[in-house]
Amino acid sequence: MCHRAVNRALLFAVLVLLLTLTKQLMAGTMLVELPKGEGLAAKYSGDVGIEQDPAVVFADGFEEIEGTRLAAVGGEQRGNKWDSSAGTVTIVEEPEMVHTGTKAVQVTHEQVGSHNAVKQFKPGFDTLHLRYYMKYHPEFPGCHHTGMLILAGAPGITLARGSATGVVPDGRNHFEALIDTAPPRRRSTTPPPGNINIYCYHMDQGRIWGDLLFPTGKVVPPENKWLFEENFVPRPNLNLERGRWYCYELMVKANTPGERDGRVAYWIDGKLAGDFPNLRFRSVEELKPNHVIIVAHSSSVRPNQTLWYDDIVAATSYIGPQAPADSEQEED
Repeated sequence: MCHRAVNRALLFAVLVLLLTLTKQLMAGTMLVELPKGEGLAAKYSGDVGIEQDPAVVFADGFEEIEGTRLAAVGGEQRGNKWDSSAGTVTIVEEPEMVHTGTKAVQVTHEQVGSHNAVKQFKPGFDTLHLRYYMKYHPEFPGCHHTGMLILAGAPGITLARGSATGVVPDGRNHFEALIDTAPPRRRSTTPPPGNINIYCYHMDQGRIWGDLLFPTGKVVPPENKWLFEENFVPRPNLNLERGRWYCYELMVKANTPGERDGRVAYWIDGKLAGDFPNLRFRSVEELKPNHVIIVAHSSSVRPNQTLWYDDIVAATSYIGPQAPADSEQEED
């Protein structure tokens, strides 16, 4: 009789667990586990041929471009794969400034303002990954914004102030996420370039500017910390070493309209470093991530505000770090 009671209790516990899991799945509160380590890039030594992968929608190592800087209109420059650029995005060939191949791009802040390059996709994708390599000058002092950004913009929306920048998303106009750093403030004990965060424009943000989402769960402004009370896994802050290349990957998954199942995540050198679920980005299906943008913005100018970008890939699935150019591909 005792064994029967125990068995009934175990059966009841299993049924309760299954019911709970079913409810979570139906409610969309269980998170899909994200990949890490090698991704689709592992199949393409040195990224050679990666643009032919069915998941890849854009790839540029700047090897084909002619000239010393990105033209304002990409179509006017041989080998330029970008739609437009602003500021000064310079083509460099010095080996210490290049990740792989013979060319990369450099941004140096010599005056207050923005430097960027924009690639647009039509109509866009519900989930978009963006992988790139970036290196800071060894004495980089910090900067207002650096990194790369995924933007979902309705027709006519750009990063310009009053278009996307400084405008709260209404579910139909735009949303965006940038792998950014928080420049150390005066008297801060945090060294430059600063702790990585996601600078994110979403429907529930707490001000006209995007929220800063840190992997620890800290949110600026703090009133939006409630967003990550469920299904959030805290991770340590990262303040990356200057003067060396890192592999960054950003994922933006648009929410189902009417649901809070949008998600942003990022990886550093193939390791998941931040994951932010429970986000509302849009209220209409038509609004999809449809831009990838090199972003560097300075609100003050200091010496050595220079950084380099190389080996950029956008895809609809996880990309992962680049396979070494000299690696041997295994025979099937």
